[in-house]
Amino acid sequence: MEQSCWNTWSDRGFLLNPNPLYTLRGIDIPLSTEITDHIESLGDQLPTLLHSGMLRTTLDKLPVYDMNPMRALDSQFHIIEYLAMRYGYLASAYVYADPQNPAKNLPAGIAVPLVQLSHMVERPPILSYTSYVLTNWRLLNPEGAITVDNTTLIQNFLGGEDENWFILIHVDIEARAAGALAGMRSATEFAQRGDILGVMTGLHNIANSIAKMIFTFNRMTEKCDTETYYHQVRPYIFGFTDVVYDGVDEFGGAPQSFRGQTGAQSSIIPSMVAGLGLNHEQSALTHHLTIMRDYMPKPHREFITQMRENNIREFVMNNRTHANLRDAYNTCLERVLEFRRLHFHFANVYIAQKVKNPVGTGGTIFMDWLKQLADETEAQFA
Repeated sequence: MEQSCWNTWSDRGFLLNPNPLYTLRGIDIPLSTEITDHIESLGDQLPTLLHSGMLRTTLDKLPVYDMNPMRALDSQFHIIEYLAMRYGYLASAYVYADPQNPAKNLPAGIAVPLVQLSHMVERPPILSYTSYVLTNWRLLNPEGAITVDNTTLIQNFLGGEDENWFILIHVDIEARAAGALAGMRSATEFAQRGDILGVMTGLHNIANSIAKMIFTFNRMTEKCDTETYYHQVRPYIFGFTDVVYDGVDEFGGAPQSFRGQTGAQSSIIPSMVAGLGLNHEQSALTHHLTIMRDYMPKPHREFITQMRENNIREFVMNNRTHANLRDAYNTCLERVLEFRRLHFHFANVYIAQKVKNPVGTGGTIFMDWLKQLADETEAQFA
């Protein structure tokens, strides 16, 4: 299906464009208002249902709504993404309604529509970073910028400032990455022309953009408490292990396993790694990164591939005698390294210091992975 809403944008990077929908009321789609109102009301009630312990009982009664008519909305893909976000949250809320005793099945009322929508968006049928972050924000001031201070969530699990802030910080980081994505495009084009000054301008834009991302990332602790994150936010974003999707014929009743929502499903850093020509030693961790691409929007996967085919690093290495060019490139690597070290720090403070199990929501030994990537980045300065 046409996914042009997932192009890269000068004002928002990889975030959805047009802005994500927060309701389907008043929009002409091939689903009845009764159906869409029911789905939205369940999403809005998630915090109450989870707090009351009535979530699973309620969703067990959810009818199987056929999403296949939505395939007709080829030019309105953001509507399909909206429904994928709502059902993705319902699925994870159901499985982890009791985090100590995850459900081993998804009722057909969730499973069947979620799988149908997953085929349309071309991602696995589980809540991914795309639905958790990229399509899950709303501007407070419609005329204002996309920042953590000017956005609110459309959907959450338990609600509360900490959960909202954690997600919206990521929305802000994605918006701040727009300059880096544009810088990589322009640096690539200028490198093909042999224009050193043009490449340097692109590299400066990349470095400045990452610096803004780091500034936003550093605000994480302002309103997201480490204990609250660990006990109330994190439990709902793990993957599914051997979960039966009731009513889904193509799975034949066989248990399914999918990776959980994780920052590794963001396309920002993979794009920068590809665009700057960085290489990492092949291991189980790099294999995990490759798997994470399946959870990204298809155009984002294609952008990463496009960046990998460019020649920025080769151009810099072939012109290493040009000190300013080399310095501009190394500054980009310094910013990537700084971002990764900050990520390592927060992963340690918010998770590693509190848990004996070293496996993260995405299914990896994340601390080892983050340290490896930082170390290998540091070794590749020009």
